[in-house]
Amino acid sequence: MLKENEQLGLLDIISIMSFIIALMNLDENLTQNDKQELIEELSNKTNLMLTEIHTHLEVQDNKLDKIMEALNNAGILQKTDVGRT
Repeated sequence: MLKENEQLGLLDIISIMSFIIALMNLDENLTQNDKQELIEELSNKTNLMLTEIHTHLEVQDNKLDKIMEALNNAGILQKTDVGRT
């Protein structure tokens, strides 16, 4: 009779340990999901910022092209001077 109680106690301990490990894994999985969401949010923000920078640079390029064209038309800048520093 004593052995049955000891075996039941051992099974209880194993069950409790298994439950604790399952809870730890659940917590870890939630943490990984949180990390994935943060990575996606950061990626979206980065893409938005890069798009805004690209658009700004395109506008600046157009302005520089117009300035260079005006300088060429005025005879101040020769086409061969473009790209020289």
